[in-house]
Amino acid sequence: MTSVVPDGISPVAVDKAIEKLTAELGAESVVTAREDLLEFRDPYAYRESDEFDASAMVLPTTTEQVQAITRIAGEYGVPLWTFSQGRNNTYGGPAPRLRGSVLVNLRKMNRILEIDTDLAYAVVEPGVRWFDLHEALEREGGELWASIPDLGWGSVIGNSLEYGIGYTPYGDHARNICGLEVVLPDGSLLRTGMGAMDGNPARHTYPHSYGPSVAGLFQQSNLGIVTSTGWWLMRRPETYLAGWARFHGYEALGAVVDGLRGLLLDRTIENHPMFTRGYEVDENGVGHLNPDGDGWVVRFALYGRQPVVDAQYRTIEATLGRLPGVELAKRVFSGTDLTGPANHDERVQRGIPDMDLLDPQMLPYGADTGHLDFSPVGPATGDAVVRTEQLVRSIYARQGRAYVNGIFLTPRSALHISTTFFDPRDEQETEAVYANYSELVHELAKTGYAPYRTNLAHMDLVADQFGFGDHAQLRFAEKLKDALDPRGILAPGKSGIWPATLRPGRDRDSEQ
Repeated sequence: MTSVVPDGISPVAVDKAIEKLTAELGAESVVTAREDLLEFRDPYAYRESDEFDASAMVLPTTTEQVQAITRIAGEYGVPLWTFSQGRNNTYGGPAPRLRGSVLVNLRKMNRILEIDTDLAYAVVEPGVRWFDLHEALEREGGELWASIPDLGWGSVIGNSLEYGIGYTPYGDHARNICGLEVVLPDGSLLRTGMGAMDGNPARHTYPHSYGPSVAGLFQQSNLGIVTSTGWWLMRRPETYLAGWARFHGYEALGAVVDGLRGLLLDRTIENHPMFTRGYEVDENGVGHLNPDGDGWVVRFALYGRQPVVDAQYRTIEATLGRLPGVELAKRVFSGTDLTGPANHDERVQRGIPDMDLLDPQMLPYGADTGHLDFSPVGPATGDAVVRTEQLVRSIYARQGRAYVNGIFLTPRSALHISTTFFDPRDEQETEAVYANYSELVHELAKTGYAPYRTNLAHMDLVADQFGFGDHAQLRFAEKLKDALDPRGILAPGKSGIWPATLRPGRDRDSEQ
């Protein structure tokens, strides 16, 4: 019998479900040994904690197997927790929010089902990594680029469903999704958008539906398991320019943000600039932490025909280059050049995945270093960015923590990403870091800001900050959850959305 069971579920029910899953998938696709499951804990929780342990893990290879898994889980009321690659360690990695859930590991569903070079999209399964997609695109001739995040080992689908970001003009990854295939909690299969019509050729090219568009319901949610999607790509440009602006001080920060916002809104710059402070990459691509440094670097990129890129860069010089203390730099590459982009900044804006940022993240405590990211979102105005940056920095100082941060800029919003490094082998330090995170959530909520995603331990807290209309958005999500998943088997607690039987402390509907 399994030694880890979810609250409210009998060990017998879990064992029967595992027995039936083994018969359906084969023993080689079901993991129950405790020592094997340890790899799938939250890597940045206290190392000895079993708070987010799983009871078992299954590894399907087809959509039909995922359908069978959900039906068996529904039969016995056993909760599931799905992950694609489970590599986003700062947000919990592969671990389940509800202790004792059965992990649905989709790493073996790793096929690239289609690459359409004419219409610039690929169709991928959830186990497809950024490395896999990039390599497949190069084998097809390199005519298409994928936007990628900072670490290439993650899942294209997993990252996009969590509103992940990249650094090309296609860097808002959630917007690249087009035509989901989803297994619902009862095991039935749904295709979104034009895919709801058999044989519709616009399934992966037109993102909307006839009637309500429901694809967004499966982003950062627990209403279904995505087994494939179309994903939009960028056509290879003639020229790629990697640019930087360096400066010091808050006055310059505000001016650069305002200048870049104008350049983004008029589409002189179409990718997503990234500001960094406290983390630096030298000319050889070697990164190091410098929390006490007061210098800023913002990277940006231009893409297109050479005369157009030249004209765009002259506009940037006229806008940013005139600001006091701002130093501009650039390197220009052919769009076919895979080796010229020599460091992480140049590669990530070129759509070439790497793992370069992982090593600097290990510097404080070696391979055991944990880090917790705090990622609130605000408007992309210089005044707002400076106020938020100063506030977050002051809270870190009060907590006695080094402040390492970045700012991801879109034409209208600024995503502030700060990182706390700690030793998850130290129980007291880990508890303090998680308590400090709660303080950050509360303090930023006073200014109207909230994180766009969070770790397992803070999902309920962050969901609670969205309180408009007596938490109308969360109550709406709960009603959907209860209608589509009455037994509450898919990812209980994901994004603070619990099934009726597990809602912490209250059932809001009964209080109305």
